Amino acid sequence: LTQQTQISVSAQSARAGNAMAAADAEIARFKEILRQVDEMEVELDKVRHIRDIVKGYRSRVEGLERRMDRGGRR
Repeated sequence: LTQQTQISVSAQSARAGNAMAAADAEIARFKEILRQVDEMEVELDKVRHIRDIVKGYRSRVEGLERRMDRGGRR
């Protein structure tokens, strides 16, 4: 009976160890995904900033075109 109990406890311990290792691996994977999401958010902020700069330039160019059109009609 003692031997069977030891075998059972060993098996349970091995399963628990495997479950812990799997959980640790999933936690590490999740942390890596979160890191990548953070990195992508930084890149998206850069793209938004560039978009705002381009909008400003576009607006300035359109304003200059309107001024040139008005000047050419005189």
